[in-house]
Amino acid sequence: MRLQPARTEEEIRAYRASLSGRRVAVIGAGASGRACLRRLAEAGARVVLADAKPRDAMGEAVAEAEALRAAVVERFEQFDQLPDVELIVSSPGIARGHAAPVGGRAAGIEVIGTMELGYRLCPAPIIAVTGTNGKGTTCRLLSAMLAAAGRAHILAGNIGTPLAEELVHATPETPAVVEVSSFQLEGIVDFHARIATVLNVAPDHLDRHADLREYLEAKARIFANQEPGDYAIVNVDDGRVRELAESTRATRLTVADSSEGADAAVIDGEVTTALWGRREVICRADDLPLRGRHHLKNLLVAAVAARLLGVAAEAVARAARAYEPPAHHMQVVGEVSGVQYINDSKASNPAAAVADLAAMERPFVAIVGGKDKGADFAELGALLTERARAVVLIGEAAERIARALGEGARPEHAATLEQAVERAAQLAQSGDAVIMAPACSSFDMFEDYRHRGRAFGAAVRRLAEEATR
Repeated sequence: MRLQPARTEEEIRAYRASLSGRRVAVIGAGASGRACLRRLAEAGARVVLADAKPRDAMGEAVAEAEALRAAVVERFEQFDQLPDVELIVSSPGIARGHAAPVGGRAAGIEVIGTMELGYRLCPAPIIAVTGTNGKGTTCRLLSAMLAAAGRAHILAGNIGTPLAEELVHATPETPAVVEVSSFQLEGIVDFHARIATVLNVAPDHLDRHADLREYLEAKARIFANQEPGDYAIVNVDDGRVRELAESTRATRLTVADSSEGADAAVIDGEVTTALWGRREVICRADDLPLRGRHHLKNLLVAAVAARLLGVAAEAVARAARAYEPPAHHMQVVGEVSGVQYINDSKASNPAAAVADLAAMERPFVAIVGGKDKGADFAELGALLTERARAVVLIGEAAERIARALGEGARPEHAATLEQAVERAAQLAQSGDAVIMAPACSSFDMFEDYRHRGRAFGAAVRRLAEEATR
């Protein structure tokens, strides 16, 4: 099936022409901001790069901006620090309530996100994936399925490479598989996905969103501009997702754990789809490297999208069987004295941690904690109390997690991740696993979840070295 492109060539040419000569401010000197800066400069805009950091802490962004003849505003906090601008492009890390976009909107200036700018210049049909957990896995699975079928495509968005960066590879014949976060969805206006899905919704980022309702409203925006002829893939096992998808005008396709009435489900241990009036078996669930109901759901969504894009069931199955989880996601980083060490640093909210811990087949010692985002730890506490041999807590959320554990639980506390790994090693028995599933973001102790995952791996390597002395 050939999907319609996101924008026609005429629409893109007209929008590029409208940018020529306009003064446009890009807020945020990260990867997405810099990619937008380049695309705007190519279109002839007079660009300004603004960032909260001082100039000497902005790294390569300053040299890149100067090469594009862009003005640079350092220590940026207020709208009035910007020269006269006609458009503001705001990076995902800038909240809607930040003084700059608020001031811009109050002055009648259009404020859009970096994802929206990428969309407005994108000729490729967009397959957009959001959800609290599983976005990256689903996008990588779909990308692998397209690759297995020999289909050119791009993989972009929150997964690592900004959509604006990948535009150089985008054509009407190359589907764009785009991971979209709630932060990015806050900044969309016309963003239109031909295939869209919300995988699941659990409370998250409540340090950014005012409440759960605001978070849900951000996620629902992925369906807002869909129209008849588009597709919304709906996880009907998640009540919040069902509610979010009620307003879509797209054709609804359903995925479920085991319902024979769904368009994709796991039935009698077989991953199946039923899109054109007949059910076909993709593969056996037992043949897959991914474990857990949540990962099977990600696979079902990716399989439906791939089949809509014309990928043969055989290629879908081949990609699914060969899939390897990325770093920091249930990644086995070593085994020391009969104990397996698993880096699940990407599990940065309670729902993700619960799903991965529930899928554990070995007895385990869990390392949990990090920056407190205001999440509810009740379900996590119950699972750890029931399943974990021991729990070692780290970070600013440690005390709240400790209170969520059941009576009789005696969690250990560690000041650093290295100390947590050392203590977990002492508590574990041969045949066990030590899993770091933080259930929190990393910013209280680390740069990001990758930095946290690397630190865990380094601590395990030190354990291994000491064990061989």
